[in-house]
Amino acid sequence: MDIVFFVYGLSFVMMGLATSLQPKDGSRFKWTGTLWLLAGFGLLHGVSEWLDMWVVIKGTNRTFDFVRWCCLSCSYTFLFEFGRRVIRVSIADSPSCQLMASKYMGWWLTAGAAGIVILISIVYRYVPNLDSAAARYVLGFMGSFMTAYGFYSYYRCDKKMLSKINVKKYFFITSAAFFMYSILGGLIVNRGDFFPANILNTESFLRIVGIPVQALRAVVAAIVAFSMINILKIYNWEISNRRRENLLRLQSSEERYRTLIETIPDIVYMVDKDGVFMFVNSAVSALGYEPSELIGQHFSKIISPEDVELISRGIILSGQVDKACCGQKKLFDERRTGARGTFGLEVHIVKKRHQNAAAEGGGSDVIIVGEVNSSGVYEINEASMEKEFTGTLGLIKTKKTASVSTGVIRDITARKREMEQLRMSEQTMEEVAQNLQNMVNEEIRSKLKREQILVQQSKLATMGEMIALIAHQWKQPLHVISLIVQDLEDAFDYEGLDREYINKAVTSVLEQIEFMTKTVDDFRNFLRPSKEKVRFCAAKAIEEILLMNESLLKRSDIVISFDKNDLSDNYEITGYPNEFKHVVLNLINNARDAILYSGKEGRISIYITRKDDTIAITISDNGGGIPPDIIEKIFEPYFTTKPEQEGTGIGLCMSRTIIENRMGGRLTVRDIGGGAELRIELMAG
Repeated sequence: MDIVFFVYGLSFVMMGLATSLQPKDGSRFKWTGTLWLLAGFGLLHGVSEWLDMWVVIKGTNRTFDFVRWCCLSCSYTFLFEFGRRVIRVSIADSPSCQLMASKYMGWWLTAGAAGIVILISIVYRYVPNLDSAAARYVLGFMGSFMTAYGFYSYYRCDKKMLSKINVKKYFFITSAAFFMYSILGGLIVNRGDFFPANILNTESFLRIVGIPVQALRAVVAAIVAFSMINILKIYNWEISNRRRENLLRLQSSEERYRTLIETIPDIVYMVDKDGVFMFVNSAVSALGYEPSELIGQHFSKIISPEDVELISRGIILSGQVDKACCGQKKLFDERRTGARGTFGLEVHIVKKRHQNAAAEGGGSDVIIVGEVNSSGVYEINEASMEKEFTGTLGLIKTKKTASVSTGVIRDITARKREMEQLRMSEQTMEEVAQNLQNMVNEEIRSKLKREQILVQQSKLATMGEMIALIAHQWKQPLHVISLIVQDLEDAFDYEGLDREYINKAVTSVLEQIEFMTKTVDDFRNFLRPSKEKVRFCAAKAIEEILLMNESLLKRSDIVISFDKNDLSDNYEITGYPNEFKHVVLNLINNARDAILYSGKEGRISIYITRKDDTIAITISDNGGGIPPDIIEKIFEPYFTTKPEQEGTGIGLCMSRTIIENRMGGRLTVRDIGGGAELRIELMAG
């Protein structure tokens, strides 16, 4: 019997080992996650049978019996749970069956069965063979039966995949074997003084059949092990099939990408860790090479010799070159991104048919400018499969471990040429812009100078009138002084010359002289340009101008009126007071000349008003108005309707320049029917 137990245990241990050691990662079979329970059953149950063999050979004791019971109970618990889970996996596609399984075949079913066995073993611990019989009846029989049905139902559930593999017979053999085992191992127990062990037991089975039940169990175990080992081949098939699919997918992908790469106009390459070409697409034919000519050649073969020297690893790293690669040209680029790639590295590439010409310093048609973009090169640790960065193209450390770098070379010769042309165009435009700015600045200075000349010419044009006004203002004081002098002579002749008379005469002469001096000062201040903007009262400035020209206007029989509207208004503005007076005088003189030419009784009306922050001064006359064909021209320089010897045509032009350019205001004109109205608008304050 010891041989029977050995074979019996060995069969289940082999099944357990085969099931647990079979690679199953990434499997699509639904029951894969439950097979560890079957492996656990096989290992524990095999050990349990070997312990029974030990009892036959060496005998037993209570401790050894407890260990045997634990192995037996645990193994059947694993088998019970495996059967439950496989059935649930098999009916997963049926919602109604799944609902029923969740109701009647939950995890609690295994826990309850194991609990019943433990309870019986504790309560009836003095009844011989009851503990092992309880484990076989409750866990062994039901577990084997559910496992038998599980194998059958799982094949039907996963038939779509399993039918591709010749394993159907093994599933059915295993199902039948576990069904037989449910009877041989679950119902036929050691004899006991309790029902049904007192009737159906190993002894009664031997008397009826003539063969020990352990021998039949060993046969069933061998059949289960054989069938299960063949069933596990489904994973080998799956792995082979997956590899075949991956290979086909890889080949298809490689073909697609090769086709794609060959259609790219840029040069796509792959180099090893030493910078030697492993692959290059057909775009390299633009350089005069065939891809086969460059395979196995160093990357520097297509690079201009000057560039190889300029960006060689030895020069950039100050001679820190690996000893193994001394003497071999290696490109190196320190401009790496965070992703360990090289982007935008510009190199000069020599066409094949111009190699000699390039070495002798050939023309621009010999060299093209290439932009290199490459991925990183990594050293792969074979033990951990981790990648360690070793460089980019620009190179690369010399390592024994195989590694590659991929990249793209784009011909940017035309783009560089366009950029250079653009840079030259921008430089030219900057020079033109600077010249234009200088011309504008010069024109502004010239314009300011012309405006100053216009103002000065305007003042010079009115200087004659000013002198006439001064002469007119001085006539009366000079006449009074002349009379006083004559009266002094008469007083002396008639002895009427005393201190009181002398004092009175002196006082009168001084008053006349002071009047004459004030007249000269007023006209001198008027002719002096204002240097800075100041606040002044526009109404007061107009009154001063009217006072200066009062005699001239009276002599011309022109009535002038100045209406300040509301005397409570504040007419202060900021600007140049003398220039403002000059503008008002120009507008009054133009109105006077228009009246004189018309031959009418003259009338000039001046109004000053304020609305919000705007002060408006209007000067209107009845001098016949302005013809429509010239009203738009009257502010142009040197435009005049007067005879050449009388008018300069700069008065109104100068006036608009002062009001609009220097004081930020507005000067407009309109015909009012029988006369003209000029309007000055300035900001208050």
